Amino acid sequence: MTEQGRLDLILATVAETADCEVMPLTSETFQPAREEVEPADLHELRRSSGGLRLHASGGHPWTVTSTPVPAGPVLLSAAVADQVRAESPDDLTNTCHVIATDKPGTSTGFNIVIDLHHTRAGRCYLTAWDSFGIVGDMPIVAHGVTGLLDWLLSLGGANPAERLPNLGDAYDDWQRSSAASVSRGHSVGQPGSIT
Repeated sequence: MTEQGRLDLILATVAETADCEVMPLTSETFQPAREEVEPADLHELRRSSGGLRLHASGGHPWTVTSTPVPAGPVLLSAAVADQVRAESPDDLTNTCHVIATDKPGTSTGFNIVIDLHHTRAGRCYLTAWDSFGIVGDMPIVAHGVTGLLDWLLSLGGANPAERLPNLGDAYDDWQRSSAASVSRGHSVGQPGSIT
């Protein structure tokens, strides 16, 4: 089945599931930054809906947006996000965008960020205001929007931290590449040091 076919099936499932809804299209636009790429399934979600509400009466009801916003200002503050971008321009948090939250309108609760860096485009990480950018505390929950939606639907409103897929951590690739650089005598900056 194609990604578009999978997304269509997910949207139909959401529309037919109690406590879930497909939100109408919006006029909001989304423009990735220069170093970012919009994954095809995110583009198709934007063309098909304004987002989703999943398991509204569950312990962790999710709101998924089709127009993700930069995660740093939401989870850290604009000032801290600017500082991270200036001091650690290669840190993956700089290309992460909030795509889903279980507590809309606040920075508390769980958030899912989608990485739009061209080498990691589509990877989704579970995070919160106190774990965003911390090595070992940003588990990968999906490698694309359709996988993310499948996982969120399977949760049924349950605590996502108790049902994590075994996909690794956001910084796993960085740790491997930085270890190789250090062994070759190169110095590297520290990721995940956002405080």
